Amino acid sequence: MRHGKKIGRSLVIIFIVLLFVLAFVWAIFNLLDFSSPLASVEFGVTFSHKYAAEDLGLDWQQTYLAILDDLGVKNVRLVAPWDWVEKEKDVYDFSALDWMFEEADKRGVGVILAIGRRTPRWPECHDPSWLPSLSSLEQDQKLLALIERSVSHFKKYQSLKMWQVENEPFLSFFGECPAPNSELIAKEVKLVKLLDRRPVMVTDTGELSDWQTAGSFADVLGVTMYKIVWNDFTGLWRYPWPPAYYYFKAQNVKSHNPGIGQVIVSELQAEPWNINGENITHFKIKEQYHLFDLKDFQRNLTFVKKAGFPAAYLWGVEWWYWLKTEKDEPRFWNAAKAIWQK
Repeated sequence: MRHGKKIGRSLVIIFIVLLFVLAFVWAIFNLLDFSSPLASVEFGVTFSHKYAAEDLGLDWQQTYLAILDDLGVKNVRLVAPWDWVEKEKDVYDFSALDWMFEEADKRGVGVILAIGRRTPRWPECHDPSWLPSLSSLEQDQKLLALIERSVSHFKKYQSLKMWQVENEPFLSFFGECPAPNSELIAKEVKLVKLLDRRPVMVTDTGELSDWQTAGSFADVLGVTMYKIVWNDFTGLWRYPWPPAYYYFKAQNVKSHNPGIGQVIVSELQAEPWNINGENITHFKIKEQYHLFDLKDFQRNLTFVKKAGFPAAYLWGVEWWYWLKTEKDEPRFWNAAKAIWQK
């Protein structure tokens, strides 16, 4: 009996020691700073005119001009949702994006354009209403036609510096989308490269993937960086990964994929992760700030620098503008303005 108690105490001691060792290692890795001594992070934003108009009820043109002129943003990732670009089958309407490109051209703003079936903002796949009536093969053919028409149309703009093909296309458990199809992604990327010489970015989840599959298709790999999320099991969840987690993953994916010129943060969290996918406007401002506040915003700006990324596109600019104009809450907008107006 005593022998059993001794073994039990020994196991408890070993467990406690292991916890201390793990905590010490985590603390060391969290303190590592990979910030570039030569240049700071080049910040940009992602802007979805569809999300601004449909989810937040904003005048998307007014919002876009405020981003360029009031914030002073110099890099923007624009989105070409399929259901806005081709509402009717074989009838393409690029007028909204043309207007945004022209305004970017006037100001010397650099643009990444996300094209394809799966593009930023929920439900990820922005399928036009006529698409489900087609067979899977026909849907793929229409997707490739969309890619061809989009690249052929937008490659004329000087402000366009990079294409993004699909958005986190290998993230199978998030979004209302078909299962990932590597063969189809390869065709899309190849088609873009045949039509234009600009680099192609492919994106992946920063937290839940090793980035290798997405990296094998990319000239530039874009990864997400979300620090505070919501799920049904834990509620509010803060990812514990230190900056080194992202830094070493970036080095690893580049070593295995020499064709990658850069790894950047395509989505840096700067807005709340909505509970159960609810529209953020359905929550009180106090609840929104509980999910993500200004301190979280500032922490993420520091974190991405420590992780050593050369560029990061902030996610949430539409929400900042909605807070400022609809709720008279300009704190996020003003804090972001300081990034570009130093």
